[in-house]
Amino acid sequence: MNPPRVLIADDDEALLGLMVRRLTRVGAAADAAADGVQASALIQRNEYDLIVSDVNMPGKSGLELLQEAKQRDPHVQVVIVTGGATLETAVQALNQGAFGFLTKPFDHMSVLENAAARALEFRRLTLDNLSMAEVQKKRGDLLQDEIADRLKQVNRQDREMRQILATVPEGILIVGGRRAVVPYNPAAQRYQALDAQSLDRPLASFLEAARGFERPDPRLVSLAGRTLRLTAVDLTKERGRPGRIVVVRDLTEESREISQDLERPVIGLAQGLAQLLGRRPSDEERAILMQMASQVRLLEGLRSTLAGPAPSVEDAA
Repeated sequence: MNPPRVLIADDDEALLGLMVRRLTRVGAAADAAADGVQASALIQRNEYDLIVSDVNMPGKSGLELLQEAKQRDPHVQVVIVTGGATLETAVQALNQGAFGFLTKPFDHMSVLENAAARALEFRRLTLDNLSMAEVQKKRGDLLQDEIADRLKQVNRQDREMRQILATVPEGILIVGGRRAVVPYNPAAQRYQALDAQSLDRPLASFLEAARGFERPDPRLVSLAGRTLRLTAVDLTKERGRPGRIVVVRDLTEESREISQDLERPVIGLAQGLAQLLGRRPSDEERAILMQMASQVRLLEGLRSTLAGPAPSVEDAA
């Protein structure tokens, strides 16, 4: 009996070699492809029982390879591997005919081995001309178990992440392209409540900017007597419009400490100016006087900025 023919495609050379060695050790004849173009060429030249492909690769994606492989052989089994698994990615791959999907890094290489064994077993049942009802039931049971396990894992990770974020002082909000803004922790809800009571709504303005195509620069704003820093971080793009995380950090105490540190040199310089102004200065003293006046204006302006409402980063520039 001929060994099963397997193609493994991944642009991570170290992981690619590890997967090839693992499946070869359990009896498969494995070919390797380091990018989507190379994998596509191998698919067109060879008949494979199983294809294991990364989603994001140079040249062609794993989903594109899935379509090509299914057009060439509807019964070839495809397992999609991704480093950032989402339920949307899984559903898309399964709808296009993938047998299953795995998230890397693997907890153990046996995860890959078990997935490959199940996929090859399903192909064998299909090619043995079992009734379509039996094949669909077998495939449905396997997929249902995998999806149920994956959903449990995702839900557990989500609960753990929410528990961690509930304890941090920074406000965290999720901004979708066309979706409502979602406060992700209690701190974010408090900042939104304060913003709703303000006249200029600085947080709402920044969130609106974060929903656009261009990521807004960080801003320093004043809200309810607090100095806040607003920062947007890009997530993956959804239908051409990026989603973002907005982080709200309270800098009030840091600003107050800096302002107090600056107050002492300002007072000292001002006293020096007063002493010089008490009599007619010489030319040398006049030059010193001009330098001190410039330093007083600079320090006083900086102290006032930190003590009062702070401008945006764009204004400060």
